[in-house]
Amino acid sequence: MAKKEKVLTQEKVSKENNIMKGENLVANEPNARILISALQHIGYDDISAIADIIDNSIDANATEIKIFIDKDENYKIKITIVDNGQGMDMATLDEALKLGSNTIHEDIADLGKFGMGLSTAGLALANKTIVLTKNAESSKILKSKTDVNIIKEKNKFVKILEGANEEETVYFKNMVKNDSGTIIILEDCVGIKSSEASTLKEKVVKNVARVFRNFMSKTAFYVNDIKIEPDDPLRLKVKNDELKGTLFSEEDYTVKWKDKNNEEKNGSIHIKLSVLPECDANIARKMGFNMVNQGFSILRNNREIAYGYLPKWDGIARHPDLNRFRGEISFSSEMDDAMGVNFRKNGIDMVDSINNALRFAISPQIKTIRSRGRKKAKVSTEEREDHENAEKMLNKMSKILTLPKAKKEVRNGGKHTKEDENNEQQESQDKNGRIPNKTQNISAIAQFELIHMGETGDIYRAEQIGKKIVISWNVDHPFYQKFIAENLDNKNVIKIADFLIYTLASAQIQFMADDDEKSTIMSNIISTMSTNMRNLLS
Repeated sequence: MAKKEKVLTQEKVSKENNIMKGENLVANEPNARILISALQHIGYDDISAIADIIDNSIDANATEIKIFIDKDENYKIKITIVDNGQGMDMATLDEALKLGSNTIHEDIADLGKFGMGLSTAGLALANKTIVLTKNAESSKILKSKTDVNIIKEKNKFVKILEGANEEETVYFKNMVKNDSGTIIILEDCVGIKSSEASTLKEKVVKNVARVFRNFMSKTAFYVNDIKIEPDDPLRLKVKNDELKGTLFSEEDYTVKWKDKNNEEKNGSIHIKLSVLPECDANIARKMGFNMVNQGFSILRNNREIAYGYLPKWDGIARHPDLNRFRGEISFSSEMDDAMGVNFRKNGIDMVDSINNALRFAISPQIKTIRSRGRKKAKVSTEEREDHENAEKMLNKMSKILTLPKAKKEVRNGGKHTKEDENNEQQESQDKNGRIPNKTQNISAIAQFELIHMGETGDIYRAEQIGKKIVISWNVDHPFYQKFIAENLDNKNVIKIADFLIYTLASAQIQFMADDDEKSTIMSNIISTMSTNMRNLLS
């Protein structure tokens, strides 16, 4: 072996030995081009991402936070968030735009402790994130800019970090009007699901009013210069007595769990339960007193991170009897791991010990609220309007749909005429050719109702009343609760489900008209389907 080759071999062996001993650490930087694309699809929704950025303004002790939503010269949505908080110096600004920043957070109070908010939320919403900031100790306005296109081009995590130019300085002073503050500008918003600025604005107003309601006594929030008023989903603080909720219970519950080191920990969870007022169905619908909004508002450090949360406890499920039930689960960020809070701060996944403790304490109370509601509940009408779209379309198209055939009266003293024989022959051909019967001379009208038939009842009940096919959804069945009630905001899902049940119901009515045997077979099919769906979904 040549001397040079021998030396190289010795170096290679030495390096391998050192690596095996853990004595030779090498850089393991990610591929920026691939990782940045993954980070842009990390699971943020529009509101969670915007709320994460607002968290930083609250942590900076801002007394005024303004959000502007409009479109740029290329007709793309542009979001600007302005605060009069304490601002940042160069070192803090440098950290703020890093993934997993090393800024100092006080866990008990701060909302943005994960060090991921501004960077990942910005990436989830936009290709360009621009930050202009100034603190009271500095005379300079600083600028940082992260551009996804530049990162992909360089295949490296880079950003611009410099002083603001003259134009940016004038813009900052006009917007902040304070010795300190920060402006976040999100441009080329490719991650926004709402294509229209007005639609996004409505979502932001609605959600910010609820998510940051507990901060609005000290901090003023604006969207496009319109001040946002706090929205309490428990309706305990509203001024109108007719729309005010009733406090059912409010307690602190001590819970215990074991951390990752198997050490026992304990903490306190504050829980409120509220019953919304009885009111007119139209008002209830407008106020959102429905199954979608049932459940708990989850508060972490007084900031809402989830809404309409219903734990998976036995006997607790979305149901019309709980339309007026609202709750609030509040805890500090010290319990993040135990409560299963992720860095997006958009939900919880409690450890078993806490989940079981709350189940024993809270589940009976929810069932009591449901029981009280059931005594007053008759046929459910709260959600019927959600099925009107399907009704209108079915009734419009009824002339071309396969519908139950109207039975003919026997005339002429019960004697068969030539016309009767021809009709019977045609019916025989239809059956042999498996051509479905259709209504003759009338258009059957679809009508949807909501009724209580119990969890063990069929998914629906079908009746023919005159020219109407009346389809009664069983709101107690798991299929309705999980497929319909949890998707009330998605009109297409409701409409398609109504079409499916209408198709089954029209066939069932047709068999009812033919003979008892076929009717029994169809009823057995519906019963079997209902049982299987209940077992699969429960």
